[in-house]
Amino acid sequence: MAVEVFYLIEIWYTRAMKIEDTIKKAIILGAIGGIGRQLAKELARRLDYLVLVGRDADKLSQVQEELTGSKAQLSILTLDMLDQMALEAFVENLDADLLVNCAGLAYFSRGSDLDSASEQDLWQVNYHSPVHLIKKLVQKNQKIQLVQLSSLAALYPHPYLAAYSSSKAALQTYTLALQEELSQLDSPVQLGLYILGPVQTGIFPPKLVEALGGSRLQMKPEKVAQQLIRFIERDTSYAVIGLRYRLLVLLGRLLPQRWIIRLLARYLRKGLNR
Repeated sequence: MAVEVFYLIEIWYTRAMKIEDTIKKAIILGAIGGIGRQLAKELARRLDYLVLVGRDADKLSQVQEELTGSKAQLSILTLDMLDQMALEAFVENLDADLLVNCAGLAYFSRGSDLDSASEQDLWQVNYHSPVHLIKKLVQKNQKIQLVQLSSLAALYPHPYLAAYSSSKAALQTYTLALQEELSQLDSPVQLGLYILGPVQTGIFPPKLVEALGGSRLQMKPEKVAQQLIRFIERDTSYAVIGLRYRLLVLLGRLLPQRWIIRLLARYLRKGLNR
């Protein structure tokens, strides 16, 4: 609960500047859909330069075309987070005031049924590549604001999303620990971790979305993007996006973890059997 209480105090006392006052150039990883796409729309009308990064060149071009006429000068870059050499080159040439990582990979199945290759890809995209990216940027010791998106699955083990949940938990642990290290070093690198609940994106299969009550119980990507910008403007280091989910996190602190896992299993299993 201490992290959430600190977060509430931080939000209450921090006066935010407009994002365009402090950030001129931003890069969005995973900009082709969902949250990344909506964030691109919000930032394109605020900033001077915006780089859209994703693994599908055609979809990147579509997003760029949609944003034609915005304030920002737009460019696109194709990058597969599974390509280590491409990631190295990306970090080496990275030049921006803000980097937001919206990329993620999830598989919905029994943990024992997920094949090793898929699980390795998931860990590469959700943990190893983000950590490598963060480490390299910290070593460059240049002023930059890094924002890593995470999930409520990092806080509570999710049955039938065991690998996804584990990878997000590992990334959260690493990020929060590194935040303190950077604070001790007075580093110019600012590292933020923002936790998301269910959002209307394509990361999860339709059968799982239906089992959880459909899209009406999910946040809209545009709402998430708007809240992300507000937290970035405040230099918030840790946040749970959405009041509903902040309340769920606080409530979860009062319940035994086993109860939460069992409740999640009951709902998630409905999607598995559809």
